Amino acid sequence: MGLFYKKVIKNASIGVWEINEPVEELYKKVNLSEKEQQIFEGLKTISRKRHWLSYRLILPYLVKPEELCAIDYDVYGKPYLNNGVRHISVSHSGKFSALIVSPNKSVGIDIEKVDPKIYNIAHKFLNNKEVPCTVGKNSLQKLYIIWAAKESLYKLHGKKNILFKDNIKIKPFTFKGYGEVRGKINSEEHNKCYDLFYQTLENYILVYSVDD
Repeated sequence: MGLFYKKVIKNASIGVWEINEPVEELYKKVNLSEKEQQIFEGLKTISRKRHWLSYRLILPYLVKPEELCAIDYDVYGKPYLNNGVRHISVSHSGKFSALIVSPNKSVGIDIEKVDPKIYNIAHKFLNNKEVPCTVGKNSLQKLYIIWAAKESLYKLHGKKNILFKDNIKIKPFTFKGYGEVRGKINSEEHNKCYDLFYQTLENYILVYSVDD
């Protein structure tokens, strides 16, 4: 289908791609660098290749033509535009891929298909203060918002030395289909609160954050 959703916010732009194309069609639409080509050839599954190609197709909708360039990765695996113009974060789940870009702020984004299987792993990422927030009506959606919010902050932080359960904390909130939550990264090296924004897209939860 192509670009499914686009939103411009303060200091950043967001795009979501609905993936209906086969790998061959997606591949024809992108212009990969030599390094990107090597990465693409190393991808093992069709779904991974479709996700990987599709979020590259979002870039032209979010940046100026002169800013288009290859996506590279730092030593921690965090993606960035290799011309140094913009910060980016990417995510993919099911039929969607998502991209957020900012000219001058660290960003994080996550998109997740809602599935009851998350109940089986909730104990791995919820801390004791977050558990009450997920009880009752819309518990499934609230679990996914917390998971995606923590994933977004993990990507924004860009390092590997924090744990979802111990170092990333989401404050209580009421599910409304879209809205704002507050999160905090609390570790020996980093202690800061962040605003995160969520919304539903069909049977998916999208969450993103921009470092202020």
